Amino acid sequence: MLDVLLAVTGVMALAGLVIVDRRRRGALDLANQLEDENSRILAAHQNLAHVATHDAMTGLLNRGGFMDRLESTLANATAYSPIAVLFMDIDRFKSINDSLGHGAGDQLLTVMGRRISAVLPDGCTAGRLGGDEFVVVMNDASSVERVVAVAERLARSVGEPLELAGRLVRVSASVGIAIGPQDDDTPSSIVGFANAALHRAKDAGRDRIEVFTAEVRADMQRRTHEERALRRSIDSGDVVPFFQPEYDASTGKLVGAEILARWLKRDGSIANAAEMLTMAEDASTLERLTSVIMQQARPVIRRLTALGLPSGFRFRVNLPHRCTPRAWRDGQVQSYFTGIDPTILTLDIYEAAVLGDVAGAAGVLTEMRRMGARVCLEDAGRGGASLSMIRTLPLDEIRVDRLHVDALTSHPNDRAVVRAMVHLARDLGLAVSADGVETGSQADALLALGCTTHQGHLYARPMTASALEDLLLRHAADFVSDRSLT
Repeated sequence: MLDVLLAVTGVMALAGLVIVDRRRRGALDLANQLEDENSRILAAHQNLAHVATHDAMTGLLNRGGFMDRLESTLANATAYSPIAVLFMDIDRFKSINDSLGHGAGDQLLTVMGRRISAVLPDGCTAGRLGGDEFVVVMNDASSVERVVAVAERLARSVGEPLELAGRLVRVSASVGIAIGPQDDDTPSSIVGFANAALHRAKDAGRDRIEVFTAEVRADMQRRTHEERALRRSIDSGDVVPFFQPEYDASTGKLVGAEILARWLKRDGSIANAAEMLTMAEDASTLERLTSVIMQQARPVIRRLTALGLPSGFRFRVNLPHRCTPRAWRDGQVQSYFTGIDPTILTLDIYEAAVLGDVAGAAGVLTEMRRMGARVCLEDAGRGGASLSMIRTLPLDEIRVDRLHVDALTSHPNDRAVVRAMVHLARDLGLAVSADGVETGSQADALLALGCTTHQGHLYARPMTASALEDLLLRHAADFVSDRSLT
Protein backbone atom coordinates (compact mmCIF):
# COMPACT_ATOMS: atom_id res chain seq x y z
CA MET A 1 0.00 0.00 0.00
CA LEU A 2 2.81 2.31 0.92
CA ASP A 3 4.45 1.59 -2.42
CA VAL A 4 1.26 2.52 -4.21
CA LEU A 5 0.96 5.78 -2.29
CA LEU A 6 4.56 6.66 -3.04
CA ALA A 7 4.06 5.90 -6.72
CA VAL A 8 0.91 8.03 -6.89
CA THR A 9 2.68 10.84 -5.05
CA GLY A 10 5.58 10.65 -7.52
CA VAL A 11 3.24 10.73 -10.48
CA MET A 12 1.40 13.73 -9.05
CA ALA A 13 4.68 15.53 -8.38
CA LEU A 14 5.85 14.81 -11.89
CA ALA A 15 2.56 16.05 -13.31
CA GLY A 16 2.92 19.22 -11.25
CA LEU A 17 6.39 19.76 -12.63
CA VAL A 18 5.06 19.27 -16.17
CA ILE A 19 2.27 21.80 -15.52
CA VAL A 20 4.75 24.31 -14.07
CA ASP A 21 7.10 23.80 -17.01
CA ARG A 22 4.24 24.30 -19.48
CA ARG A 23 3.21 27.46 -17.67
CA ARG A 24 6.78 28.70 -17.66
CA ARG A 25 7.13 27.98 -21.38
CA GLY A 26 3.76 29.66 -22.00
CA ALA A 27 4.89 32.72 -20.06
CA LEU A 28 8.15 32.78 -22.02
CA ASP A 29 6.26 32.42 -25.30
CA LEU A 30 3.94 35.22 -24.28
CA ALA A 31 6.89 37.38 -23.28
CA ASN A 32 8.55 36.67 -26.62
CA GLN A 33 5.33 37.50 -28.45
CA LEU A 34 5.02 40.74 -26.50
CA GLU A 35 8.64 41.59 -27.22
CA ASP A 36 8.12 40.89 -30.94
CA GLU A 37 4.96 43.01 -30.93
CA ASN A 38 6.77 45.83 -29.12
CA SER A 39 9.56 45.60 -31.70
CA ARG A 40 7.03 45.79 -34.53
CA ILE A 41 5.30 48.76 -32.89
CA LEU A 42 8.66 50.48 -32.31
CA ALA A 43 9.67 49.86 -35.93
CA ALA A 44 6.31 51.20 -37.11
CA HIS A 45 6.73 54.30 -34.96
CA GLN A 46 10.26 54.79 -36.25
CA ASN A 47 9.03 54.39 -39.82
CA LEU A 48 6.23 56.90 -39.22
CA ALA A 49 8.73 59.31 -37.64
CA HIS A 50 11.01 58.90 -40.66
CA VAL A 51 8.14 59.45 -43.09
CA ALA A 52 7.02 62.51 -41.11
CA THR A 53 10.48 64.11 -41.20
CA HIS A 54 11.89 62.97 -44.55
CA ASP A 55 11.14 63.76 -48.17
CA ALA A 56 9.78 60.71 -50.00
CA MET A 57 11.35 61.64 -53.35
CA THR A 58 14.94 62.34 -52.27
CA GLY A 59 15.25 60.70 -48.84
CA LEU A 60 16.54 63.99 -47.42
CA LEU A 61 14.91 65.75 -44.49
CA ASN A 62 11.67 67.52 -45.43
CA ARG A 63 10.88 71.08 -44.41
CA GLY A 64 9.66 70.18 -40.92
CA GLY A 65 12.50 67.76 -40.24
CA PHE A 66 15.13 70.20 -41.48
CA MET A 67 13.78 73.12 -39.47
CA ASP A 68 13.76 70.95 -36.31
CA ARG A 69 17.37 69.93 -36.98
CA LEU A 70 18.35 73.53 -37.67
CA GLU A 71 16.69 74.68 -34.46
CA SER A 72 18.69 72.23 -32.34
CA THR A 73 21.90 73.03 -34.23
CA LEU A 74 21.37 76.77 -33.90
CA ALA A 75 20.66 76.42 -30.16
CA ASN A 76 24.18 75.02 -29.67
CA ALA A 77 25.88 77.60 -31.89
CA THR A 78 27.68 80.72 -30.67
CA ALA A 79 29.46 83.64 -32.25
CA TYR A 80 32.69 81.69 -31.68
CA SER A 81 31.23 78.43 -33.02
CA PRO A 82 28.86 79.50 -35.80
CA ILE A 83 26.84 77.40 -38.18
CA ALA A 84 25.98 77.94 -41.83
CA VAL A 85 22.89 77.37 -43.94
CA LEU A 86 23.33 76.78 -47.64
CA PHE A 87 20.23 77.38 -49.77
CA MET A 88 20.47 75.91 -53.27
CA ASP A 89 18.12 75.54 -56.22
CA ILE A 90 18.45 74.32 -59.78
CA ASP A 91 18.69 77.07 -62.36
CA ARG A 92 15.73 77.20 -64.77
CA PHE A 93 14.16 74.09 -63.23
CA LYS A 94 10.68 75.15 -64.38
CA SER A 95 11.87 75.28 -67.97
CA ILE A 96 13.07 71.68 -67.63
CA ASN A 97 9.68 70.68 -66.25
CA ASP A 98 7.88 72.46 -69.05
CA SER A 99 10.06 71.14 -71.88
CA LEU A 100 10.72 67.54 -70.72
CA GLY A 101 7.70 66.91 -68.49
CA HIS A 102 7.12 66.57 -64.76
CA GLY A 103 8.32 62.97 -64.79
CA ALA A 104 11.75 64.13 -65.95
CA GLY A 105 11.65 66.88 -63.33
CA ASP A 106 10.96 64.36 -60.58
CA GLN A 107 13.78 62.16 -61.85
CA LEU A 108 16.12 65.15 -61.77
CA LEU A 109 15.19 65.94 -58.17
CA THR A 110 15.76 62.31 -57.13
CA VAL A 111 19.22 62.32 -58.70
CA MET A 112 20.04 65.67 -57.11
CA GLY A 113 19.10 64.29 -53.68
CA ARG A 114 21.49 61.36 -54.13
CA ARG A 115 24.30 63.60 -55.36
CA ILE A 116 23.92 66.02 -52.46
CA SER A 117 23.99 63.17 -49.92
CA ALA A 118 27.06 61.66 -51.58
CA VAL A 119 29.28 64.75 -51.35
CA LEU A 120 28.26 66.19 -47.97
CA PRO A 121 31.13 66.16 -45.45
CA ASP A 122 30.70 65.10 -41.83
CA GLY A 123 28.83 67.65 -39.74
CA CYS A 124 26.41 68.56 -42.53
CA THR A 125 22.72 67.69 -42.87
CA ALA A 126 20.70 68.20 -46.05
CA GLY A 127 17.00 68.75 -46.62
CA ARG A 128 14.53 69.57 -49.36
CA LEU A 129 12.13 72.41 -48.63
CA GLY A 130 9.99 71.72 -51.70
CA GLY A 131 10.22 71.98 -55.47
CA ASP A 132 13.88 72.30 -56.43
CA GLU A 133 14.87 74.04 -53.18
CA PHE A 134 17.56 72.19 -51.23
CA VAL A 135 19.13 73.30 -47.95
CA VAL A 136 22.17 72.21 -45.95
CA VAL A 137 23.12 73.05 -42.38
CA MET A 138 26.81 72.93 -41.43
CA ASN A 139 27.74 72.51 -37.77
CA ASP A 140 31.16 74.11 -38.17
CA ALA A 141 31.23 77.39 -40.07
CA SER A 142 34.18 79.01 -38.36
CA SER A 143 35.75 79.56 -41.79
CA VAL A 144 33.82 81.22 -44.61
CA GLU A 145 36.26 79.63 -47.04
CA ARG A 146 35.32 76.15 -45.80
CA VAL A 147 31.62 76.88 -46.22
CA VAL A 148 32.16 78.20 -49.75
CA ALA A 149 34.26 75.11 -50.57
CA VAL A 150 31.32 72.88 -49.53
CA ALA A 151 28.97 75.00 -51.68
CA GLU A 152 31.32 74.66 -54.64
CA ARG A 153 31.45 70.89 -54.16
CA LEU A 154 27.65 70.73 -54.12
CA ALA A 155 27.36 72.89 -57.24
CA ARG A 156 29.93 70.78 -59.13
CA SER A 157 28.13 67.57 -58.21
CA VAL A 158 24.75 68.95 -59.26
CA GLY A 159 26.25 70.19 -62.52
CA GLU A 160 27.35 66.75 -63.74
CA PRO A 161 25.35 65.81 -66.87
CA LEU A 162 22.58 63.23 -66.61
CA GLU A 163 20.06 61.59 -68.92
CA LEU A 164 16.45 62.79 -68.72
CA ALA A 165 13.66 61.66 -71.03
CA GLY A 166 16.23 60.18 -73.40
CA ARG A 167 18.28 63.37 -73.57
CA LEU A 168 21.64 64.22 -72.02
CA VAL A 169 21.01 67.28 -69.86
CA ARG A 170 23.43 69.50 -67.96
CA VAL A 171 22.01 71.74 -65.25
CA SER A 172 23.54 74.32 -62.96
CA ALA A 173 22.73 75.46 -59.45
CA SER A 174 22.82 78.75 -57.58
CA VAL A 175 23.69 78.77 -53.88
CA GLY A 176 23.09 81.31 -51.12
CA ILE A 177 24.97 81.11 -47.81
CA ALA A 178 24.07 82.57 -44.41
CA ILE A 179 26.30 82.22 -41.35
CA GLY A 180 25.00 82.70 -37.81
CA PRO A 181 23.88 83.26 -35.22
CA GLN A 182 23.86 87.04 -35.31
CA ASP A 183 21.63 89.24 -33.19
CA ASP A 184 18.37 87.34 -32.65
CA ASP A 185 18.62 84.91 -35.55
CA THR A 186 15.96 82.20 -35.62
CA PRO A 187 15.84 79.10 -37.84
CA SER A 188 13.35 80.87 -40.12
CA SER A 189 15.36 84.08 -40.34
CA ILE A 190 18.68 82.40 -41.12
CA VAL A 191 17.02 80.32 -43.87
CA GLY A 192 15.50 83.59 -45.15
CA PHE A 193 18.94 85.22 -45.20
CA ALA A 194 20.37 82.28 -47.16
CA ASN A 195 17.42 82.57 -49.56
CA ALA A 196 18.12 86.29 -49.99
CA ALA A 197 21.72 85.45 -50.89
CA LEU A 198 20.41 82.86 -53.35
CA HIS A 199 18.29 85.53 -55.06
CA ARG A 200 21.35 87.74 -55.37
CA ALA A 201 23.11 84.84 -57.09
CA LYS A 202 20.15 84.50 -59.46
CA ASP A 203 20.06 88.23 -60.18
CA ALA A 204 23.80 88.19 -60.90
CA GLY A 205 23.35 85.63 -63.66
CA ARG A 206 22.78 82.24 -61.97
CA ASP A 207 25.30 79.41 -61.52
CA ARG A 208 26.87 81.42 -58.70
CA ILE A 209 27.49 81.34 -54.95
CA GLU A 210 26.65 84.37 -52.83
CA VAL A 211 27.24 84.92 -49.11
CA PHE A 212 24.79 86.87 -46.94
CA THR A 213 27.06 89.56 -45.52
CA ALA A 214 26.47 92.50 -43.20
CA GLU A 215 26.18 94.69 -46.28
CA VAL A 216 23.55 92.39 -47.75
CA ARG A 217 21.67 92.44 -44.43
CA ALA A 218 21.66 96.25 -44.45
CA ASP A 219 20.55 96.28 -48.10
CA MET A 220 17.76 93.83 -47.30
CA GLN A 221 16.56 96.01 -44.41
CA ARG A 222 16.66 99.07 -46.68
CA ARG A 223 14.65 97.27 -49.36
CA THR A 224 12.08 96.15 -46.79
CA HIS A 225 11.69 99.74 -45.61
CA GLU A 226 11.40 101.03 -49.19
CA GLU A 227 8.86 98.39 -50.18
CA ARG A 228 6.68 99.24 -47.19
CA ALA A 229 6.87 102.93 -48.15
CA LEU A 230 5.98 102.05 -51.74
CA ARG A 231 2.96 100.01 -50.63
CA ARG A 232 1.73 102.89 -48.49
CA SER A 233 2.14 105.28 -51.42
CA ILE A 234 0.29 102.98 -53.80
CA ASP A 235 -2.61 102.71 -51.37
CA SER A 236 -2.66 106.45 -50.68
CA GLY A 237 -2.85 107.40 -54.38
CA ASP A 238 0.65 108.87 -54.69
CA VAL A 239 1.52 106.48 -57.55
CA VAL A 240 -0.13 107.62 -60.79
CA PRO A 241 -0.05 106.74 -64.51
CA PHE A 242 2.07 108.64 -67.01
CA PHE A 243 2.10 107.97 -70.75
CA GLN A 244 5.08 107.76 -73.14
CA PRO A 245 4.25 108.05 -76.85
CA GLU A 246 5.44 105.51 -79.41
CA TYR A 247 6.07 106.32 -83.09
CA ASP A 248 6.53 104.71 -86.44
CA ALA A 249 9.94 106.25 -87.12
CA SER A 250 9.66 105.65 -90.86
CA THR A 251 6.53 107.85 -91.20
CA GLY A 252 6.47 109.97 -88.03
CA LYS A 253 3.02 108.63 -87.18
CA LEU A 254 1.98 108.34 -83.51
CA VAL A 255 1.09 104.65 -83.10
CA GLY A 256 0.72 104.19 -79.37
CA ALA A 257 1.58 105.16 -75.82
CA GLU A 258 3.01 103.08 -72.98
CA ILE A 259 1.32 103.36 -69.58
CA LEU A 260 4.02 103.97 -66.95
CA ALA A 261 3.90 104.24 -63.17
CA ARG A 262 5.26 107.35 -61.45
CA TRP A 263 5.55 107.87 -57.69
CA LEU A 264 4.91 111.51 -56.77
CA LYS A 265 6.81 111.74 -53.50
CA ARG A 266 5.95 114.16 -50.75
CA ASP A 267 9.35 115.86 -51.09
CA GLY A 268 8.49 116.85 -54.66
CA SER A 269 10.67 114.25 -56.38
CA ILE A 270 9.33 111.67 -58.82
CA ALA A 271 10.37 108.01 -58.81
CA ASN A 272 10.06 106.19 -62.13
CA ALA A 273 9.03 102.58 -62.74
CA ALA A 274 12.62 101.30 -62.81
CA GLU A 275 13.25 102.72 -59.33
CA MET A 276 10.03 101.18 -58.02
CA LEU A 277 10.96 97.80 -59.47
CA THR A 278 14.13 97.77 -57.37
CA MET A 279 12.00 98.38 -54.27
CA ALA A 280 9.32 95.77 -54.99
CA GLU A 281 10.76 92.42 -53.88
CA ASP A 282 7.35 90.83 -53.44
CA ALA A 283 5.40 89.85 -56.57
CA SER A 284 2.17 90.85 -54.82
CA THR A 285 3.48 94.44 -54.58
CA LEU A 286 3.99 94.53 -58.35
CA GLU A 287 0.54 93.08 -58.91
CA ARG A 288 -0.96 95.71 -56.64
CA LEU A 289 0.99 98.43 -58.47
CA THR A 290 -0.30 97.28 -61.88
CA SER A 291 -3.86 97.03 -60.59
CA VAL A 292 -3.88 100.57 -59.15
CA ILE A 293 -2.23 102.09 -62.23
CA MET A 294 -4.77 100.46 -64.53
CA GLN A 295 -7.67 101.58 -62.30
CA GLN A 296 -6.49 105.17 -62.78
CA ALA A 297 -5.68 104.74 -66.48
CA ARG A 298 -9.06 103.23 -67.46
CA PRO A 299 -11.05 106.50 -67.45
CA VAL A 300 -8.22 108.22 -69.34
CA ILE A 301 -8.24 105.51 -72.02
CA ARG A 302 -12.01 105.69 -72.35
CA ARG A 303 -11.94 109.48 -72.68
CA LEU A 304 -9.18 109.47 -75.31
CA THR A 305 -10.95 106.69 -77.22
CA ALA A 306 -14.14 108.78 -77.24
CA LEU A 307 -12.20 111.77 -78.58
CA GLY A 308 -10.77 109.63 -81.35
CA LEU A 309 -7.45 107.77 -81.54
CA PRO A 310 -5.28 107.50 -84.66
CA SER A 311 -5.93 104.32 -86.64
CA GLY A 312 -3.96 101.39 -85.24
CA PHE A 313 -3.16 103.26 -82.01
CA ARG A 314 -2.57 100.99 -78.99
CA PHE A 315 -1.88 101.52 -75.32
CA ARG A 316 1.08 99.43 -74.17
CA VAL A 317 0.56 97.86 -70.72
CA ASN A 318 3.42 96.35 -68.74
CA LEU A 319 2.12 93.28 -66.94
CA PRO A 320 3.83 92.76 -63.55
CA HIS A 321 7.49 91.87 -64.01
CA ARG A 322 6.94 89.05 -61.50
CA CYS A 323 3.58 87.38 -60.90
CA THR A 324 2.33 84.98 -58.27
CA PRO A 325 1.00 81.79 -59.93
CA ARG A 326 -2.53 82.50 -58.65
CA ALA A 327 -2.61 85.74 -60.68
CA TRP A 328 -2.97 83.67 -63.86
CA ARG A 329 -5.55 81.31 -62.37
CA ASP A 330 -7.94 83.58 -60.50
CA GLY A 331 -8.70 86.13 -63.23
CA GLN A 332 -6.51 88.80 -61.64
CA VAL A 333 -4.59 89.62 -64.82
CA GLN A 334 -7.79 89.90 -66.88
CA SER A 335 -9.28 92.21 -64.25
CA TYR A 336 -6.65 94.86 -65.06
CA PHE A 337 -8.45 95.50 -68.37
CA THR A 338 -12.07 95.58 -67.24
CA GLY A 339 -14.00 98.12 -69.31
CA ILE A 340 -11.23 98.59 -71.90
CA ASP A 341 -11.54 97.55 -75.54
CA PRO A 342 -8.83 94.85 -75.93
CA THR A 343 -8.25 95.84 -79.55
CA ILE A 344 -6.42 98.97 -78.42
CA LEU A 345 -4.06 97.14 -76.04
CA THR A 346 -0.56 95.68 -76.34
CA LEU A 347 0.40 93.55 -73.33
CA ASP A 348 4.11 93.49 -72.51
CA ILE A 349 5.11 90.25 -70.78
CA TYR A 350 8.39 89.32 -69.05
CA GLU A 351 9.79 85.82 -68.68
CA ALA A 352 9.86 86.06 -64.87
CA ALA A 353 6.15 86.89 -64.84
CA VAL A 354 5.12 83.55 -66.35
CA LEU A 355 7.61 81.09 -64.87
CA GLY A 356 5.36 80.36 -61.88
CA ASP A 357 2.60 79.06 -64.18
CA VAL A 358 3.58 78.97 -67.86
CA ALA A 359 0.48 77.02 -68.90
CA GLY A 360 -1.86 79.34 -67.00
CA ALA A 361 -0.17 82.43 -68.45
CA ALA A 362 -0.35 81.04 -71.99
CA GLY A 363 -4.06 80.37 -71.52
CA VAL A 364 -4.81 83.90 -70.31
CA LEU A 365 -2.73 85.53 -73.04
CA THR A 366 -4.33 83.33 -75.71
CA GLU A 367 -7.77 84.46 -74.57
CA MET A 368 -6.71 88.14 -74.55
CA ARG A 369 -5.39 87.76 -78.11
CA ARG A 370 -8.65 86.13 -79.15
CA MET A 371 -10.41 89.29 -77.97
CA GLY A 372 -8.07 91.50 -79.99
CA ALA A 373 -5.16 92.38 -77.69
CA ARG A 374 -1.57 92.01 -78.89
CA VAL A 375 1.12 90.28 -76.80
CA CYS A 376 4.75 91.42 -76.78
CA LEU A 377 7.72 89.59 -75.21
CA GLU A 378 10.07 91.94 -73.38
CA ASP A 379 13.80 91.24 -72.84
CA ALA A 380 13.69 88.83 -75.80
CA GLY A 381 17.40 89.30 -76.48
CA ARG A 382 18.61 88.67 -72.92
CA GLY A 383 19.19 84.92 -73.26
CA GLY A 384 18.07 81.48 -74.35
CA ALA A 385 15.34 81.14 -71.72
CA SER A 386 13.60 84.30 -72.87
CA LEU A 387 13.87 83.17 -76.47
CA SER A 388 12.37 79.80 -75.51
CA MET A 389 9.26 81.71 -74.46
CA ILE A 390 8.72 82.56 -78.13
CA ARG A 391 7.62 79.00 -78.84
CA THR A 392 5.72 78.72 -75.55
CA LEU A 393 3.65 81.91 -75.42
CA PRO A 394 1.16 83.29 -77.96
CA LEU A 395 3.00 86.35 -79.30
CA ASP A 396 2.54 89.15 -81.82
CA GLU A 397 5.70 91.13 -81.15
CA ILE A 398 9.16 91.05 -79.57
CA ARG A 399 10.83 94.13 -78.12
CA VAL A 400 14.42 95.33 -78.23
CA ASP A 401 15.14 96.61 -74.73
CA ARG A 402 17.01 99.78 -73.87
CA LEU A 403 20.21 97.93 -72.88
CA HIS A 404 20.69 96.68 -76.43
CA VAL A 405 19.60 100.03 -77.87
CA ASP A 406 22.13 101.87 -75.65
CA ALA A 407 24.98 99.74 -76.99
CA LEU A 408 23.67 99.50 -80.54
CA THR A 409 26.10 102.02 -82.06
CA SER A 410 29.13 101.20 -79.92
CA HIS A 411 29.17 97.40 -79.55
CA PRO A 412 29.10 95.20 -82.67
CA ASN A 413 27.77 92.27 -80.65
CA ASP A 414 24.66 94.19 -79.63
CA ARG A 415 24.07 95.23 -83.22
CA ALA A 416 24.30 91.57 -84.20
CA VAL A 417 21.82 90.59 -81.46
CA VAL A 418 19.31 93.21 -82.63
CA ARG A 419 19.78 92.12 -86.24
CA ALA A 420 19.13 88.50 -85.20
CA MET A 421 16.02 89.54 -83.27
CA VAL A 422 14.63 91.45 -86.25
CA HIS A 423 15.30 88.52 -88.59
CA LEU A 424 13.80 86.06 -86.11
CA ALA A 425 10.68 88.21 -85.76
CA ARG A 426 10.37 88.47 -89.52
CA ASP A 427 10.75 84.69 -89.98
CA LEU A 428 8.08 84.04 -87.32
CA GLY A 429 5.70 86.67 -88.64
CA LEU A 430 6.10 88.84 -85.52
CA ALA A 431 6.45 92.60 -85.26
CA VAL A 432 9.50 94.12 -83.58
CA SER A 433 9.77 97.38 -81.60
CA ALA A 434 12.47 99.20 -79.65
CA ASP A 435 12.46 100.97 -76.29
CA GLY A 436 14.85 103.61 -74.95
CA VAL A 437 15.77 105.30 -78.23
CA GLU A 438 17.72 108.38 -77.13
CA THR A 439 19.74 109.54 -80.13
CA GLY A 440 19.37 109.98 -83.87
CA SER A 441 22.20 107.51 -84.51
CA GLN A 442 20.35 104.83 -82.55
CA ALA A 443 17.17 105.54 -84.50
CA ASP A 444 19.05 105.35 -87.82
CA ALA A 445 20.71 102.06 -86.83
CA LEU A 446 17.35 100.54 -85.87
CA LEU A 447 15.74 101.68 -89.10
CA ALA A 448 18.63 100.22 -91.09
CA LEU A 449 18.03 96.88 -89.36
CA GLY A 450 14.32 96.99 -90.15
CA CYS A 451 12.94 98.02 -86.73
CA THR A 452 10.61 100.96 -87.32
CA THR A 453 8.49 101.21 -84.13
CA HIS A 454 10.41 103.36 -81.65
CA GLN A 455 9.88 104.78 -78.18
CA GLY A 456 12.24 106.94 -76.17
CA HIS A 457 13.30 110.43 -75.20
CA LEU A 458 14.37 111.19 -78.79
CA TYR A 459 10.65 111.30 -79.65
CA ALA A 460 8.86 112.20 -76.40
CA ARG A 461 9.26 111.91 -72.66
CA PRO A 462 6.66 110.34 -70.35
CA MET A 463 3.78 112.78 -69.84
CA THR A 464 0.55 113.27 -67.95
CA ALA A 465 -2.84 112.24 -69.32
CA SER A 466 -3.74 115.83 -70.20
CA ALA A 467 -0.44 116.30 -72.04
CA LEU A 468 -1.09 113.13 -74.02
CA GLU A 469 -4.54 114.40 -74.94
CA ASP A 470 -3.00 117.66 -76.23
CA LEU A 471 -0.41 115.67 -78.20
CA LEU A 472 -3.10 113.51 -79.80
CA LEU A 473 -5.11 116.57 -80.82
CA ARG A 474 -2.03 118.29 -82.31
CA HIS A 475 -1.01 115.09 -84.09
CA ALA A 476 -4.49 114.69 -85.58
CA ALA A 477 -4.48 118.30 -86.77
CA ASP A 478 -1.02 117.91 -88.33
CA PHE A 479 -2.05 114.78 -90.23
CA VAL A 480 -5.25 116.45 -91.46
CA SER A 481 -3.13 119.38 -92.64
CA ASP A 482 -0.63 117.08 -94.37
CA ARG A 483 -3.43 115.25 -96.20
CA SER A 484 -5.00 118.52 -97.35
CA LEU A 485 -1.66 119.61 -98.82
CA THR A 486 -1.42 116.41 -100.80
